Amino acid sequence: MNRRKTFNLTIISAIALLISFAACDDNNNYFNIKEAIAAEQELLERYYDEEMDNNLSRLDSTTAVAIDTVDHRFESGMMLYHTHIGEGDSIGAYKTVGFRYTNYAIGLTNDTIIIENDTIVNEVTREFARESNIYSNTPFTFTTYPVGGVPAASSNVYAGVNEAIMHMRLFGKAKVVMPSSLADNQYQPHVFEIEVTSVRR
Repeated sequence: MNRRKTFNLTIISAIALLISFAACDDNNNYFNIKEAIAAEQELLERYYDEEMDNNLSRLDSTTAVAIDTVDHRFESGMMLYHTHIGEGDSIGAYKTVGFRYTNYAIGLTNDTIIIENDTIVNEVTREFARESNIYSNTPFTFTTYPVGGVPAASSNVYAGVNEAIMHMRLFGKAKVVMPSSLADNQYQPHVFEIEVTSVRR
């Protein structure tokens, strides 16, 4: 056997050994994607189901105060609540849109309740602010694209934001809930507050 073949076999053996270590359940760095997806889905369902101040679930409560909703929870995963409809027709695909947003992550926090000297700690879902361009000099601009389609090379807008904006109108405002599969794939659901500031058709 020549040196090149010996070298190649050594490299292949080393890679196989690394893969076997990475796949080992006992490894502290082991990450189970199925478990992460299931945990995110459970958190998202808990967020929707959690009871609000009016004794309704968050889904029912937010739907009640919204002007209109687009429920794609069982299709793409997105749920859109229109808070202000805006002007003109829905934006649709292949339009250049300017928008402002605030991005929240859905997480768990402890809610402390005191009832007759008894302290009860209850874990509840909450929206944690992540980023915003509300106060930036210019809105974010991108070109919309069909759901499931390929965005323009210059577009770095999340698929869920793109889908939501296509259902909105000029000067419209909305609250949008989506799984991370429509955003950053970090296994934590997102909530976006979006305002469309311009549309070029």
